[in-house]
Amino acid sequence: MKNFIKISLIAVLLINSVGLYASEGGFSIKLKNVNEKSVTFFINETQVVEVSIYEANDEVVYRKKINALKGSTKTYDLNSLPDGSYRFELKTESNNVEYKVQLKDGKASVSDPLIVDVVRPVLTKENGIVTLNFENAPEGPVEIQILDRYNDAVYERVFEGDAKFVKKFDVARDLKELTFIIRSANQVITKTVQMY
Repeated sequence: MKNFIKISLIAVLLINSVGLYASEGGFSIKLKNVNEKSVTFFINETQVVEVSIYEANDEVVYRKKINALKGSTKTYDLNSLPDGSYRFELKTESNNVEYKVQLKDGKASVSDPLIVDVVRPVLTKENGIVTLNFENAPEGPVEIQILDRYNDAVYERVFEGDAKFVKKFDVARDLKELTFIIRSANQVITKTVQMY
């Protein structure tokens, strides 16, 4: 009930931006300003953004997916939240951006963003062929492992350096599902593909 009240009290205002802002290192969301107990983020490209606010104990206070328009801002009124530490997490297709927000004496202070590039390979299947498109692979070695439904490895390979590639797998054999495990320096992605 406590969280329901907090969520219902958070007002989300959409304000059109009047200026142009450059992206920081290709990131599509940046902190625009902090005023009293509200935080405003600038969106520099149209995309879906999942916004989450967490309390210090990682309990979710607010979560919503928004269709953000290029050149818009999102303002979050935090007046309904008690003083304390919070974490804003903004997830897009290519980035996760995290801000620490401290509410104290009617004001909000915000940390520098912690930004994590997310590298998501694209898996498609057609006529017994699974295509792994990894043209946005991170720098450094990338390990690809494919497991069958019994967790037996059917493919393993490490791609070195700038491993940008498209790889096709002919799986017309009697495999019901395949699990792709893709490891790089700072992330592990696991995707299961049903073959029937």
